[in-house]
This record gives sequence, structure tokens and C-alpha cells, in this order.
Amino acid sequence: MFGTVAADIVLRVPVLPKPGDHIGAEPLGWRLGGSSANLAVALADDGHHVRLVSIVGSDDLAEHLLHELADRGVSTELCVHVDGRSPRALILLDPDGERTIIGLDRGSATDVLPARQLPGSVEGDCVVVESYRRYPAQRAARDSTALVVATLPPANETDWPADILIGSERQVPASWRTDPFNSGRFVAGERLNWVVVTRAERGADAYGGDGVVHAAARPARQIDATGAGDAFAAGMITSLIAGRTMAEAMDVGTARGAAAVEVLQSVPPAWLDGERMT
Repeated sequence: MFGTVAADIVLRVPVLPKPGDHIGAEPLGWRLGGSSANLAVALADDGHHVRLVSIVGSDDLAEHLLHELADRGVSTELCVHVDGRSPRALILLDPDGERTIIGLDRGSATDVLPARQLPGSVEGDCVVVESYRRYPAQRAARDSTALVVATLPPANETDWPADILIGSERQVPASWRTDPFNSGRFVAGERLNWVVVTRAERGADAYGGDGVVHAAARPARQIDATGAGDAFAAGMITSLIAGRTMAEAMDVGTARGAAAVEVLQSVPPAWLDGERMT
């Protein structure tokens, strides 16, 4: 897995601020976060051997983050230290559990990982790439036998290879909205099978060559929306690796996303043994 590990600094606010607002906040401390760290922990909880390739700083926080990942079963020997502070994000939580994320110390979070420090071809079932702006697109060609899952690309990207592209509806480029699958094929290539879009309380849709698969959202009492999309992705990936259909995988994903919003944390909750699928 190629992506971000960060420290999430969490503030509970009475309302998400608007321009010119002056509001109070309740500090809730910091916790392990970052989209790829969230997903890596969820996949490790499902019993997968997960190796995370990420960039952390040279500060003490880096060791705390890597230690927490290791405690949750994620291998971090391929993570790279760079000079400077480890990535941080400010998480603002409103009374409904909705969050606004403000990235801090973005320098190390956007560095391109030196090619010499990338592992060779990956022996595994799945490769997850958070952003090809940080990792060479040639990675996917090396891992042609694995399921390659990547986040939806920013607008105007033309080389974003994947078997599955996934992201929230806010991440869908405007030009994709009328035909997400064929738009995705233009940047991901012929190997693309699905474009998956999560829609919060409206569930999720997977766009493929033969049509659309919809999964309804599960009822949930939202406390913290942070990481819900990562929990969805983990449930979907685990299901597909186990040989389930996309419809079945989407259903597991929505169940995982609903469970994630009911806890106050960025990484998804540890699943009950009976829910594991590996």
C-alpha cells in the first residue's frame, strides 16, 4: 500500500466555521490518521498481511505513528523518513459528527518517494495507491497480477492506472459525472473494471462496463465521519479478494462505513472475529 500516514489533531466545534467566524473548540488530542493508514489498519484487522509505503518526518512523532501502525498489525519497514515534521491534519468535528480536514505540514506529505526506495514488484493480492503524484504510475505495470486500487485522480490527470478507482462524490472530476466509467478508462487504461463512488447517507455506486451497481447506506448514529470512506474501501477490497461479487463487496463496504462513523477515531474500529472474511 502506497500512501499517507499522519497525526490527526481533533477539535470538537459547535459549528463548522465560515469566513469571518470566531468560535470556541474542545481539544480532543491527537490520534493516528491519514487515509492509507486508516485503510491499512482496517485490512490488517481483516487478517491480511499489509505493508505500508509512506513518508514520515524525522521527528519523535514519526516513531509514535509507526509504532501505532505496528501495534495494529501493519508492516512499516518500507516507510521512509525525510527531514522535517511528520504530516499532521487538523480535524474539526461538528455536533453531527461531520468533519472538516485541514492538512498541516504538507511538505513531507507531498514529497515524491525516490524510486530507489520503492520496493520491487509486489507479491500479493492487492496494491493500493493513494496518489500517483507521489508514486510513479509505472508501479501498476509491475504489479499486473495484483488487484490495483487507486483513489480517484485529480482533474486533468491522464495517467492513473488501476483496476478499480474509488473516492467520494466530492472527488469525482466534474467532467466525469455523465459517464464515470469511460472517463475513468481514459486515465486508468483498459485494465479498469470499476469506478466506485461513495455518497454518504445515499450509499455508493460502482460504475462498470455492464452498468451500475448500487449499495444502500446502512443506518448509523454518526459520531465521527473521519475514515468512513477508508472503512468502506477496506470492506470492499477484502470481499473482492475473497471472490465475492461487486454487489456483495459494496454491501460489506457500506456496513463497514456505517460502523466507522459510530466511533470517535480516524482508523476504522477493530472488527469482531465473526465479521472477518479471510
